[in-house]
Amino acid sequence: MNSIVSRASPYLLLAPAAIIIFAITLYPIVDLFWIAFHATNYFQIGSFNGGANFLSLLNQSGMRSLGSTAIFVIASDVLALSLATFLALILEAPLRNRGLFRTIVMVPWLVSQVVTALLWQALLDPNFGPFAHFARAVFGMGFAPLGDETGALVSMIVANVWRSYPFALVLMLAALQSIPSEMYEAARLDGATRWQEFRHISVPMAGQTALVVLILLTFEYLTLVTIPFIMTSGGPNEATYLLSLRVWREAFTNYHFGFSAATGVVVFCINLLLALFYIRRFATKGGADVQR
Repeated sequence: MNSIVSRASPYLLLAPAAIIIFAITLYPIVDLFWIAFHATNYFQIGSFNGGANFLSLLNQSGMRSLGSTAIFVIASDVLALSLATFLALILEAPLRNRGLFRTIVMVPWLVSQVVTALLWQALLDPNFGPFAHFARAVFGMGFAPLGDETGALVSMIVANVWRSYPFALVLMLAALQSIPSEMYEAARLDGATRWQEFRHISVPMAGQTALVVLILLTFEYLTLVTIPFIMTSGGPNEATYLLSLRVWREAFTNYHFGFSAATGVVVFCINLLLALFYIRRFATKGGADVQR
């Protein structure tokens, strides 16, 4: 009896925390799916209506949100990871003032999303922004990217990449520093160029970390609300009306909780598919490596 209690005691001690974690994790997900498949009237949940709430994503506005979200996430992922890798390679080199340079490139990580959105909104202001002043002084033309559909989406991507690349930079720098220097020395003895070292040593050795960074950034970008809400508020003409912003606005501005929940289900399913890809890509590969 004592042996059974001693073996079960760790699980009993962890049970209260596990119950709380599962409650605050699983209940919102179940409630999200429940609301998504029911008619709603403000805060009241009505009868089951099948997939009627999801039809809002099949109209022109919904499809445009899907397209804008895909462009925003993919472009932000590619630019943030590319910039982080480029800066990590520079910081890995023996520079004189490397510590100061590291501090400078990490500054955007200290800035909140609200401040980032307000900062870039001020920089891109068509009347008082420095970019608009430079465009008028040098080219004699106006500069108002936030008033243009393509320009607003590009501006939002630039602001998002500026804010989030330091996170990827830290992980990529750690991955590059973990590569044994002997591998580079052996490659140089064989006459390999810098590009060949990067292609055949750095990329394969840091590739798994890059994929993890890519997935984590994608999770963050799919649920980003603050920057699009402050910078463009979804405009102009819903060009930057991302799915994450649609979830917030349909719920807390239009009080269409059914439509909001349906959009949230779509975002959740996208994140879930990426998580399953991550588990299959790394857990399965890791198990195969252990067996070998």
